[in-house]
Amino acid sequence: NLEAIGSGWKICEKTHERIESLVLDMLSISKDRNHERRPTDLRDVISDAIALCRARAAESRVDLVWNRPVDFPGMMLDSEAIHRAILTLVGNALDACSEKDHGKVTVALERDADGAVLQVIDNGVGIPESDLQKIFSLFESSKGSRGTGLGLPVSLKIAREHGGNLSV
Repeated sequence: NLEAIGSGWKICEKTHERIESLVLDMLSISKDRNHERRPTDLRDVISDAIALCRARAAESRVDLVWNRPVDFPGMMLDSEAIHRAILTLVGNALDACSEKDHGKVTVALERDADGAVLQVIDNGVGIPESDLQKIFSLFESSKGSRGTGLGLPVSLKIAREHGGNLSV
């Protein structure tokens, strides 16, 4: 039965992605990494992450907007690490909007004196003031069984290892 096989395969793929993500997060958080920085077009890294999130956004009926700048200089980055961080940020924004009618996530990239500012803006439910101090703490999650509490701490670590920071 090809329909059953196809359905089962989708479940296997989703489970594999979750396990892979968890393992990579655990490895990232457990030790300092020497990132393999190469000349990178950050716009392409962001575009790839956005492409991976489009189906999820459509499923949740959330508009996902990427304001890709026309010109942007190349940067020395570990594109795989930055990609993971961007996927986490966009994924969290999609999660915040999934319960809302007319959800919208906007991703924008700008230059600044230090290099780049990436903004992920959503019109979701927001973060309670009492939770702001702990969102970058290990194993803190408001997603119940859907979250590990590793995504934002790992993303912050990646940003700092690249000389950047995350702020809310």
